[in-house]
Amino acid sequence: MRELITMFIVIALVVLGYFLSYQLQFLIAKFTMYISSKLGVYTSTREFALQRYTYLHRASLLTKAYNWVNEQLIASGLKKSGVTVVGYVSFWAGTSLIMAVIITLVTKLDIVSGVFLSIIIFFVCMILTRVFVAEKMERREEAVMDAIDLIIPELQNGVKNSIAMYKDNFNPSLQGDFKAFLANIQDRGYSFADAMFILSDNLGIIFRDFAQKSVFYEALGEPDMVDIFTDIVETNRLRRELRYRNNIEFGVLKTSFLVSSLLTFGYFIFLMATDRFSRYFFLTTGVGRVLLIAILLVVFGVMSYITTIKSRAL
Repeated sequence: MRELITMFIVIALVVLGYFLSYQLQFLIAKFTMYISSKLGVYTSTREFALQRYTYLHRASLLTKAYNWVNEQLIASGLKKSGVTVVGYVSFWAGTSLIMAVIITLVTKLDIVSGVFLSIIIFFVCMILTRVFVAEKMERREEAVMDAIDLIIPELQNGVKNSIAMYKDNFNPSLQGDFKAFLANIQDRGYSFADAMFILSDNLGIIFRDFAQKSVFYEALGEPDMVDIFTDIVETNRLRRELRYRNNIEFGVLKTSFLVSSLLTFGYFIFLMATDRFSRYFFLTTGVGRVLLIAILLVVFGVMSYITTIKSRAL
């Protein structure tokens, strides 16, 4: 009975801490980002090759996975600290493995269950870390679109000159990236294409279409080709409208899922308190413990996923 009460207390604290305490989430976010910035820095030529691949193969599954992680690194500021996608994923894969080993040893699970558990923990961790930066991603996306809308009307003077004209008018979170772009060309001798490639990787997928058209436009050098950028302004307008509608719809969806989860959790507590077999199965058998952990992780994972999908680039 004491074990049952302890388990309920732990579950209740986790649920309350995750769903009801923004401050706790913020502290966890800062801690995980700090650890990631220390251990997730990856030197890697392989990372640079991966960046080039994703830049050229937009429809690839690998590109989509890379962008999914890269966007949260950009929004959290970890990318400026030198954390790469490969290093970040490696960090969480290692962390998940260690957590799974500890849980497996404590609960005396078999190896197959431990492997399955490590995979679940990995994906849930990746989703939860994205939850912490979901709002930052939306704000950064808006800032990038505002910057593009400023640049495009002056493109007849050249992309670099247009960026130089507005470098102090961009959102403060982006000014460093655009100034680095100009410095790469003027001070470090980078070609326009290479400097734009680096800028695109630092600003994220929302900037990629503009970056690719800019390279094409600068390579041909024909002023009348500026019309290729017209659709970007219209696309940004539609994105803003869709983002507004999505925020409303997902707010309702998130509330509905939260209520459903709390009702399910309440029924589970009632079942464990009144049914001896369920209590025995979930607390003492290996399969029951795995299922209990899996249920909790899936609930948190789905809740987190609902929070993050609305911050995807549209």
